[in-house]
Amino acid sequence: MNTRERLLATMHFQPVDRCPLWEWHYLDETVHQWHAQGLPAEVYLPPVASGEWCAPAGSTGSVDPTDMNIADYFGLDRGQPYCPGAVELVPVNTGMEPPFETRTLAETAERCVFVDGDGITQEVFKDREPAMPRFIDFPVKSRADFEALTWRFDSTSVGRYPADWEQYKAQAAGRDYALGLTFDGFFGRLRKWMGLETMLLTLYDDPALIQEMCEFHTAFVLATIRQTLAEVRIDYANIWEDMAYKTGPLISPRHVRQYFLPGYRQIVDLLRSSGVDIIFVDSDGNLDLLIPIWLEAGINGVWPIEVAAGMDPVALRSQYGRDLLLVGGIDKRRLSKGRAELRDEVLSKVPALNEGGGYVATVDHSVPPDIPLDNYWLFRHMLAELA
Repeated sequence: MNTRERLLATMHFQPVDRCPLWEWHYLDETVHQWHAQGLPAEVYLPPVASGEWCAPAGSTGSVDPTDMNIADYFGLDRGQPYCPGAVELVPVNTGMEPPFETRTLAETAERCVFVDGDGITQEVFKDREPAMPRFIDFPVKSRADFEALTWRFDSTSVGRYPADWEQYKAQAAGRDYALGLTFDGFFGRLRKWMGLETMLLTLYDDPALIQEMCEFHTAFVLATIRQTLAEVRIDYANIWEDMAYKTGPLISPRHVRQYFLPGYRQIVDLLRSSGVDIIFVDSDGNLDLLIPIWLEAGINGVWPIEVAAGMDPVALRSQYGRDLLLVGGIDKRRLSKGRAELRDEVLSKVPALNEGGGYVATVDHSVPPDIPLDNYWLFRHMLAELA
């Protein structure tokens, strides 16, 4: 089987020659640490699209033709989201076009304050790549602010497609790897516009504006992806939300149903009518109260299944059976411990989940620098043997 056939069969609970070998993402600092621990110097982390401006660029160095990207080094399959070197997402811009001008507002040797392409002002520490930025300001504080940026969400903007789009379509038609389509969900997009606190307060202070923004985003996503779905055969969709934290959602399930569920349904209907029946939500945190709503909308997958937030892929399979597709769920914290704990983490989850199908084992978010290279190699060897 090729990698595309393998992923599709896995996600449809069909027999496979082996399970897909994926990873979520490698932090730049992790690869730097591994180089010091014996990772060959020629193994590099390819650049990835990032909202960072003054922070690390997401690459461990220039690429020599004889070098090897980290996905190939660890034997990962091509055609997965996020992981540098293995990513295959259709190159359609489903965000702002044009973006805001990215500019530096203040900079020292340790930190940088900048405005990113989404118009978000944030501060980053240059030497703390795994750390979250400090968000300072967002572009939308009122209806007037929202109306002032809607022109950046014209689905017909020429810049949404690469210059070689026709050539890309021909190449993608004969591919042997899975191809995904990603776009922001409703919580994810509104948070980029307003920031968490302003968005949540606006739910009560101006619910009509929230409704209008959700309807606008629904129409934009539908118009943008409709052309893509008509011209390229897509294997899976990824809806970026990040709408939960350690103990539950950042927004009430009641509001999710009221404002987001109608748009989810319209988007899912278009995806499924276009032959895409593998539809994931990307969200950290505890998703227990959100999964039933997503399933009701026709969304049938979650990742990365963050264990520190109480998520357990084995329990999810027991609760939802084949209704829910799973990617992730391997506790990054246990991989940083001794080998016995690492083995227990893998063996307590992966064999049964692999056998049942509908699951791809990965770390439950970006691979952090406190996982030693030797431990990670053991993890990859175990996954390859269990596949």
